[in-house]
Amino acid sequence: MFLTETNVTEITKKQYFYKLRAHYGIFTSLLLTQLIALLFSFMGSGSMGSGADGVMVIVTYYTGNVIIAFTMLWAFISGVSMNSKLVRDGDFSFVTNRLTSNLSSIAFLVTATVTGGITAMLGGSLLKTIIYFVKGDGILGHTYSVPLAQLLTGIIAALLYVTLFGALGYFASTLVQLSKFNLVLLPLLFVGSLFLEARMDGQGPVRELINFFATETSIFILALKVVAASGALFYTSILMSNKLEVRR
Repeated sequence: MFLTETNVTEITKKQYFYKLRAHYGIFTSLLLTQLIALLFSFMGSGSMGSGADGVMVIVTYYTGNVIIAFTMLWAFISGVSMNSKLVRDGDFSFVTNRLTSNLSSIAFLVTATVTGGITAMLGGSLLKTIIYFVKGDGILGHTYSVPLAQLLTGIIAALLYVTLFGALGYFASTLVQLSKFNLVLLPLLFVGSLFLEARMDGQGPVRELINFFATETSIFILALKVVAASGALFYTSILMSNKLEVRR
């Protein structure tokens, strides 16, 4: 018996809602990760100082960059975990195939990463609010208020980057499933590329790839880049998973 197009949609939906209930721990880990990042952020993201005539002025910058960085790391790990053997074996309690299993996992992962991206950006505003009440009005001055348009742009950019890292984690997990040798090869290639680029004054494919996303100033073009890259990673993962043996 083969699945019809309607059944694929219905089964994927059932598996998606099942994973929302079964893997709520991912959202708990998101909360813990961002709380830890918030604590690190209290030390400040940077500082500068100057002095003259016995007067010393030190300026400390507080941003949500640490929270966003921690959230991207969480997204990568979540992408790996959502493509683990434990999750795949759980899908076989349903009438399923590789396609519906991957689609439901990807839908859940995107839901989690979008949530993570939104809360990561809002975490920066929470940090400034806490600093405002703890250290007083003068420490923030006019930079305390963030225009709504700027906040929305930041939220969209954050959720895009977090989703991209989730897709990278999902793709990396698929490569490891194809061959356990990739578990050693992938980190070696990444670290080796960093060392090579360090000897080339920071020039190389990894740096170019990072700049391709990180230096984009248009939020619309950034969205196109991330959606295309994430879609390609997820699509390739689905194709490669078809080569795996049943319940492997």
